Amino acid sequence: MDEINIGFIGLGNMGQHMCLALIQKNYNVTVHDINREAALPALELGATWADTPKELAQKSDIIFTSLPGPTEVEAVATGEDGIIDGITSDSVWADLSTSSPELMRRLQETFSSKGASILDAPVSGRRSDENGVTLNGVL
Repeated sequence: MDEINIGFIGLGNMGQHMCLALIQKNYNVTVHDINREAALPALELGATWADTPKELAQKSDIIFTSLPGPTEVEAVATGEDGIIDGITSDSVWADLSTSSPELMRRLQETFSSKGASILDAPVSGRRSDENGVTLNGVL
């Protein structure tokens, strides 16, 4: 099996933990965040930096986004140098943010025209102890 390349956009409180877990499981991970400093822990563990969501999408088989809300999701997906500009056919984008179903349906139409799939998979979580986070996902 070929190696899977993962892209992760949004390295805040929740995204950071999910991204680091992927890196620690030895996946090839490319990261992007509007605040490059938020990516430092991932970069120190071996992740690769992408300057834009487009660049990240060009390098990724699976793209995860963990963003504050629908406005940010839409901007990252379809804004200037967005995921849509770099995603390849047969790639998958999983949005882990709490977004709007209407937005995700609209984006599904746009992304399917490029041969890519999207998954609306919001995640919620809480800090379970000093070193861990418990996350719950909904598909």
